[in-house]
Amino acid sequence: MKQHAVLITAAGSSTRMGNPVKKEYLYLGNVSVLERCLRTFESTGLFTWFVITIPPGGETKARQVLSSWLQDPAHHQHTLFVEGAATRQGSVRNGLLALEPYEPDTVLIHDGARPWVSPRTIHCVFEGTQRFGACAPVIPVVDAIKRLFPDGTIAEHVDRSAFVGIQTPQGFRFPDILKAHLMAASDGKEYLDDTEIYHRYVGKVQTLEGDRGNRKITYWEDIHMAAQGGESQKRVNRIGFGYDIHRLVEHRTLWIGGVAVPSSRGEEGHSDGDVLIHAVIDALLGSISLGDIGSHFPPADPAYKDISSRILLQKVQSLLQEAGWRVVNLDCTVVLETPKLLPYREKICNTLAEDLQISPSQISVKGKTKEHQDAVGRQEAIEAYAVALLETLEGDSPVSSPEAPHRGQKGY
Repeated sequence: MKQHAVLITAAGSSTRMGNPVKKEYLYLGNVSVLERCLRTFESTGLFTWFVITIPPGGETKARQVLSSWLQDPAHHQHTLFVEGAATRQGSVRNGLLALEPYEPDTVLIHDGARPWVSPRTIHCVFEGTQRFGACAPVIPVVDAIKRLFPDGTIAEHVDRSAFVGIQTPQGFRFPDILKAHLMAASDGKEYLDDTEIYHRYVGKVQTLEGDRGNRKITYWEDIHMAAQGGESQKRVNRIGFGYDIHRLVEHRTLWIGGVAVPSSRGEEGHSDGDVLIHAVIDALLGSISLGDIGSHFPPADPAYKDISSRILLQKVQSLLQEAGWRVVNLDCTVVLETPKLLPYREKICNTLAEDLQISPSQISVKGKTKEHQDAVGRQEAIEAYAVALLETLEGDSPVSSPEAPHRGQKGY
């Protein structure tokens, strides 16, 4: 009986996403981008083998992201993790070589960053491959095409009617695409995709109508488009509130939102005591029920002694991204009697925006006093309040992490 395979490329670094989490490991609701691809291909019932190219040394992380997929014994047995190379071409070649002992009849090669591929597209490409030997989906080019001079001015207005954009999956008879890749490995040329390699060394590639919903995630905003892959996806918003207070003591720096504010006293705390960032962290974590700052960064842990609160905020931002959430806006109030916050407000907004990977225009920071009332009014303490609005797509939003108990721990 013939066997068929799907090879999903996920060995890239995702640098254009502008965040430390690989785009294939981000979440759409409670399913990672990578697992969503696998589930869609599995739903067709066509494939025996699932090959995933991963960054060198990244198998542990990949298995963690796909832990629910691998719980199925059949998936565990028929999923291969293959370390990629410096280029996509090299990574695909590694994946094909890993498949060679299993002698599949057909392989479909798919970008792991295209989670909205439809079963219909997969079936059509598979059937086209069976009939023609190679097949790929294409979509018309809707933008006007121009050829440029080196100085950036327009050199030629190109007729776009003969041009298309190509998508994945791209299907091939396995022996042919393996042979083509092995030949391409020694010709000194870098190819853009697998159809180019096949066309160079084997023959014609049949095309069929693609799907505009089969988008590729390249930038962060690609995840948050309202309609993808022909599906109607709704935005899910969550609001979180954070509060913190610290005593003001001598011989400490006054940190507010990652900015050192000149003052004779600063916050007392296990870390640098940045009261604003601590309130922001609690608002972010609270919005999606991931505990609080103390549960993630225990104040008794010596690893966090005098640590910059910006580092903690960056860690929390990575958690949000990995769970598929983004910050829509942040509204903050800092309460202190002196010094005045206004001269530092713009820098504080810029610093917070940098760590949250959003625009400063999405952040508001206000300064208030207590009119000489209570500990804050007597210049003995500083308070901060933060409200955060987060969004994701789809109704299945992430649940609380088992590592994030809902218990507050003071003194951070």
